Amino acid sequence: MAAVSIVVPVFNQVHLTRRCLASLFDGATKPHELIVVDNNSTDDTPEYLKSASVEGRKRGWTIQTITNSKNKGVSAAFNLGIKASRSDYVILLNNDTWLMPGWDNAILEVAQKINGDMVGAYYYEGPFDEIQTPKLAKRFTSRNKGKYSDDWAAIMMCYKRSTFEKIGLFDERFFIGFEDVDIRERMVRAGLKYYKVADCFIWHHSKGTRDSKHVRPGYEQESLKKFIEKWGFDPRPRENTRILKMKRKWNRFKNSLGLF
Repeated sequence: MAAVSIVVPVFNQVHLTRRCLASLFDGATKPHELIVVDNNSTDDTPEYLKSASVEGRKRGWTIQTITNSKNKGVSAAFNLGIKASRSDYVILLNNDTWLMPGWDNAILEVAQKINGDMVGAYYYEGPFDEIQTPKLAKRFTSRNKGKYSDDWAAIMMCYKRSTFEKIGLFDERFFIGFEDVDIRERMVRAGLKYYKVADCFIWHHSKGTRDSKHVRPGYEQESLKKFIEKWGFDPRPRENTRILKMKRKWNRFKNSLGLF
Protein backbone atom coordinates (compact mmCIF):
# COMPACT_ATOMS: atom_id res chain seq x y z
CA MET A 1 0.00 0.00 0.00
CA ALA A 2 1.24 3.45 -0.87
CA ALA A 3 2.18 5.75 2.01
CA VAL A 4 -0.36 8.33 0.90
CA SER A 5 -2.58 8.84 -2.15
CA ILE A 6 -2.58 12.24 -3.87
CA VAL A 7 -5.50 13.21 -6.11
CA VAL A 8 -4.97 16.13 -8.51
CA PRO A 9 -7.84 17.26 -10.78
CA VAL A 10 -6.66 19.12 -13.90
CA PHE A 11 -8.31 21.03 -16.71
CA ASN A 12 -5.98 22.78 -19.16
CA GLN A 13 -3.38 25.23 -17.75
CA VAL A 14 -0.61 22.68 -18.31
CA HIS A 15 2.02 25.16 -17.05
CA LEU A 16 0.44 25.03 -13.59
CA THR A 17 0.23 21.22 -13.58
CA ARG A 18 3.86 20.94 -14.68
CA ARG A 19 5.11 23.03 -11.74
CA CYS A 20 2.80 21.26 -9.28
CA LEU A 21 3.83 17.71 -10.22
CA ALA A 22 7.52 18.61 -10.45
CA SER A 23 7.45 19.91 -6.86
CA LEU A 24 5.36 16.92 -5.79
CA PHE A 25 7.96 14.44 -7.11
CA ASP A 26 11.06 16.45 -6.18
CA GLY A 27 9.87 17.30 -2.67
CA ALA A 28 8.68 13.85 -1.58
CA THR A 29 10.86 11.84 0.80
CA LYS A 30 9.58 8.53 -0.62
CA PRO A 31 7.30 7.26 -3.42
CA HIS A 32 3.54 7.60 -3.08
CA GLU A 33 0.43 7.00 -5.14
CA LEU A 34 -0.57 9.77 -7.57
CA ILE A 35 -3.94 9.89 -9.30
CA VAL A 36 -4.45 12.70 -11.82
CA VAL A 37 -8.00 13.24 -13.06
CA ASP A 38 -8.03 15.07 -16.39
CA ASN A 39 -11.37 16.78 -17.00
CA ASN A 40 -11.07 16.67 -20.80
CA SER A 41 -8.18 19.12 -21.23
CA THR A 42 -7.76 20.54 -24.74
CA ASP A 43 -4.22 21.93 -24.38
CA ASP A 44 -0.94 20.01 -23.97
CA THR A 45 -2.02 18.50 -20.64
CA PRO A 46 -2.64 14.93 -21.94
CA GLU A 47 0.82 14.73 -23.52
CA TYR A 48 2.48 16.16 -20.44
CA LEU A 49 0.69 13.68 -18.17
CA LYS A 50 2.10 10.81 -20.23
CA SER A 51 5.67 12.03 -19.70
CA ALA A 52 4.98 12.81 -16.03
CA SER A 53 3.69 9.28 -15.51
CA VAL A 54 6.89 7.84 -16.95
CA GLU A 55 8.99 10.10 -14.72
CA GLY A 56 6.97 9.23 -11.63
CA ARG A 57 7.22 5.49 -12.20
CA LYS A 58 11.00 5.77 -12.63
CA ARG A 59 11.03 7.22 -9.12
CA GLY A 60 9.00 4.33 -7.78
CA TRP A 61 5.62 6.07 -7.62
CA THR A 62 2.33 4.38 -8.40
CA ILE A 63 0.75 6.53 -11.12
CA GLN A 64 -2.75 6.52 -12.54
CA THR A 65 -4.35 8.98 -14.97
CA ILE A 66 -8.13 9.06 -15.23
CA THR A 67 -9.35 10.84 -18.36
CA ASN A 68 -12.92 12.11 -18.57
CA SER A 69 -14.64 12.53 -21.93
CA LYS A 70 -16.08 15.82 -20.68
CA ASN A 71 -15.42 18.27 -17.88
CA LYS A 72 -17.30 16.76 -14.94
CA GLY A 73 -16.22 19.41 -12.44
CA VAL A 74 -13.96 19.33 -9.42
CA SER A 75 -16.27 17.37 -7.09
CA ALA A 76 -16.68 14.49 -9.55
CA ALA A 77 -12.93 14.53 -10.22
CA PHE A 78 -12.18 14.32 -6.49
CA ASN A 79 -14.60 11.41 -6.13
CA LEU A 80 -13.08 9.47 -9.02
CA GLY A 81 -9.64 9.89 -7.49
CA ILE A 82 -10.75 8.97 -3.98
CA LYS A 83 -12.47 5.81 -5.24
CA ALA A 84 -9.33 4.79 -7.14
CA SER A 85 -6.98 5.49 -4.21
CA ARG A 86 -5.64 2.82 -1.88
CA SER A 87 -4.06 4.57 1.10
CA ASP A 88 -5.36 5.35 4.58
CA TYR A 89 -4.66 9.05 3.94
CA VAL A 90 -5.84 10.83 0.80
CA ILE A 91 -4.50 14.25 -0.17
CA LEU A 92 -6.67 16.37 -2.47
CA LEU A 93 -4.43 18.92 -4.18
CA ASN A 94 -5.06 21.89 -6.46
CA ASN A 95 -2.81 21.90 -9.51
CA ASP A 96 -2.09 25.64 -9.18
CA THR A 97 0.39 24.95 -6.36
CA TRP A 98 4.05 24.40 -5.51
CA LEU A 99 4.97 22.10 -2.61
CA MET A 100 7.94 22.53 -0.28
CA PRO A 101 10.70 19.89 0.01
CA GLY A 102 9.68 17.27 2.55
CA TRP A 103 5.99 18.08 2.17
CA ASP A 104 4.93 14.46 2.70
CA ASN A 105 6.59 13.91 6.08
CA ALA A 106 5.56 17.39 7.17
CA ILE A 107 1.83 16.93 6.68
CA LEU A 108 1.56 13.22 7.50
CA GLU A 109 3.46 13.43 10.78
CA VAL A 110 1.27 16.26 12.00
CA ALA A 111 -1.92 14.61 10.74
CA GLN A 112 -1.10 11.47 12.72
CA LYS A 113 0.06 13.38 15.79
CA ILE A 114 -3.00 15.58 16.22
CA ASN A 115 -5.35 12.91 14.83
CA GLY A 116 -7.30 15.32 12.64
CA ASP A 117 -9.98 13.99 10.31
CA MET A 118 -8.69 16.53 7.77
CA VAL A 119 -5.46 18.50 7.92
CA GLY A 120 -4.79 21.36 5.51
CA ALA A 121 -1.42 22.88 4.64
CA TYR A 122 -0.50 26.52 5.20
CA TYR A 123 -0.55 28.26 1.83
CA TYR A 124 1.21 31.42 0.65
CA GLU A 125 -0.16 33.48 -2.23
CA GLY A 126 2.56 36.08 -2.77
CA PRO A 127 4.73 36.16 -5.91
CA PHE A 128 6.44 32.87 -6.77
CA ASP A 129 10.21 32.81 -7.15
CA GLU A 130 12.15 29.62 -7.82
CA ILE A 131 14.92 30.66 -5.42
CA GLN A 132 13.21 32.79 -2.80
CA THR A 133 9.99 30.78 -2.33
CA PRO A 134 11.80 27.62 -1.12
CA LYS A 135 13.85 29.80 1.27
CA LEU A 136 10.63 31.39 2.55
CA ALA A 137 9.11 27.95 3.08
CA LYS A 138 12.14 26.80 5.07
CA ARG A 139 12.14 29.89 7.29
CA PHE A 140 8.40 29.73 7.90
CA THR A 141 8.25 26.04 8.81
CA SER A 142 11.35 26.25 11.02
CA ARG A 143 9.96 29.22 12.89
CA ASN A 144 6.48 27.77 13.35
CA LYS A 145 7.18 24.05 13.76
CA GLY A 146 4.39 22.19 15.51
CA LYS A 147 1.84 25.00 15.35
CA TYR A 148 -1.70 24.42 14.11
CA SER A 149 -5.12 26.01 14.30
CA ASP A 150 -8.74 24.96 13.88
CA ASP A 151 -9.00 26.82 10.56
CA TRP A 152 -10.12 25.44 7.22
CA ALA A 153 -7.61 25.18 4.37
CA ALA A 154 -8.95 23.87 1.06
CA ILE A 155 -5.90 24.01 -1.25
CA MET A 156 -4.09 20.90 -0.02
CA MET A 157 -6.37 18.75 2.13
CA CYS A 158 -5.11 15.57 3.79
CA TYR A 159 -8.12 13.42 4.73
CA LYS A 160 -8.31 10.21 6.68
CA ARG A 161 -10.06 7.65 4.52
CA SER A 162 -12.41 7.08 7.44
CA THR A 163 -13.69 10.65 7.03
CA PHE A 164 -15.28 9.76 3.69
CA GLU A 165 -16.58 6.52 5.12
CA LYS A 166 -18.39 8.53 7.79
CA ILE A 167 -19.79 11.44 5.76
CA GLY A 168 -19.62 10.29 2.14
CA LEU A 169 -17.81 11.71 -0.85
CA PHE A 170 -18.07 15.16 -2.42
CA ASP A 171 -21.50 16.33 -3.58
CA GLU A 172 -21.23 16.35 -7.38
CA ARG A 173 -23.92 18.98 -7.70
CA PHE A 174 -21.11 21.45 -6.96
CA PHE A 175 -19.29 21.65 -10.30
CA ILE A 176 -16.77 24.13 -8.90
CA GLY A 177 -17.11 26.38 -5.89
CA PHE A 178 -18.61 25.68 -2.44
CA GLU A 179 -17.79 21.97 -2.69
CA ASP A 180 -15.35 22.43 0.19
CA VAL A 181 -17.85 24.51 2.19
CA ASP A 182 -20.36 21.71 1.76
CA ILE A 183 -18.04 18.97 2.96
CA ARG A 184 -16.89 21.12 5.87
CA GLU A 185 -20.53 21.55 6.91
CA ARG A 186 -20.97 17.78 6.87
CA MET A 187 -17.81 17.29 8.90
CA VAL A 188 -18.93 19.77 11.54
CA ARG A 189 -22.37 18.17 11.85
CA ALA A 190 -20.74 14.75 12.19
CA GLY A 191 -18.42 15.99 14.94
CA LEU A 192 -15.26 15.57 12.86
CA LYS A 193 -12.21 17.79 13.32
CA TYR A 194 -10.17 19.77 10.80
CA TYR A 195 -6.98 21.77 11.24
CA LYS A 196 -4.57 24.03 9.39
CA VAL A 197 -0.90 23.26 10.07
CA ALA A 198 2.27 25.32 9.83
CA ASP A 199 4.66 22.39 9.24
CA CYS A 200 3.65 22.02 5.58
CA PHE A 201 4.10 25.13 3.42
CA ILE A 202 2.79 25.36 -0.13
CA TRP A 203 2.56 28.19 -2.62
CA HIS A 204 -0.78 28.78 -4.29
CA HIS A 205 -1.63 30.74 -7.42
CA SER A 206 -4.90 32.23 -6.19
CA LYS A 207 -7.74 30.94 -8.39
CA GLY A 208 -5.19 29.90 -10.98
CA THR A 209 -7.24 26.90 -12.05
CA ARG A 210 -10.30 29.10 -12.45
CA ASP A 211 -8.68 31.67 -14.74
CA SER A 212 -9.24 29.46 -17.76
CA LYS A 213 -11.48 30.94 -20.44
CA HIS A 214 -13.32 27.60 -20.45
CA VAL A 215 -14.74 28.10 -16.94
CA ARG A 216 -18.17 29.53 -17.50
CA PRO A 217 -19.05 32.88 -15.88
CA GLY A 218 -21.39 32.86 -12.91
CA TYR A 219 -20.17 29.50 -11.56
CA GLU A 220 -19.82 30.86 -8.01
CA GLN A 221 -23.39 32.16 -7.99
CA GLU A 222 -24.65 28.81 -9.29
CA SER A 223 -22.81 26.91 -6.55
CA LEU A 224 -23.98 29.31 -3.86
CA LYS A 225 -27.58 28.82 -4.97
CA LYS A 226 -27.18 25.04 -4.77
CA PHE A 227 -25.66 25.30 -1.31
CA ILE A 228 -28.56 27.42 -0.03
CA GLU A 229 -31.07 25.02 -1.59
CA LYS A 230 -29.37 22.11 0.14
CA TRP A 231 -28.73 23.55 3.59
CA GLY A 232 -31.29 26.33 3.87
CA PHE A 233 -28.85 29.15 4.68
CA ASP A 234 -26.30 31.42 3.05
CA PRO A 235 -22.83 30.60 4.47
CA ARG A 236 -21.31 33.98 3.63
CA PRO A 237 -22.62 36.00 6.60
CA ARG A 238 -21.36 33.31 8.98
CA GLU A 239 -17.88 33.63 7.45
CA ASN A 240 -17.88 37.43 7.69
CA THR A 241 -18.75 38.16 11.29
CA ARG A 242 -16.87 40.97 12.96
CA ILE A 243 -14.84 38.54 15.02
CA LEU A 244 -13.81 36.42 12.04
CA LYS A 245 -12.89 39.49 10.00
CA MET A 246 -10.64 40.65 12.85
CA LYS A 247 -9.14 37.17 13.12
CA ARG A 248 -8.33 37.06 9.40
CA LYS A 249 -6.80 40.53 9.57
CA TRP A 250 -4.66 39.49 12.54
CA ASN A 251 -3.59 36.30 10.77
CA ARG A 252 -2.57 38.24 7.67
CA PHE A 253 -0.47 40.53 9.86
CA LYS A 254 1.21 37.58 11.58
CA ASN A 255 1.82 35.84 8.27
CA SER A 256 3.47 38.97 6.90
CA LEU A 257 5.98 38.66 9.75
CA GLY A 258 6.58 35.00 9.00
CA LEU A 259 4.45 33.82 11.92
CA PHE A 260 1.63 31.27 11.85
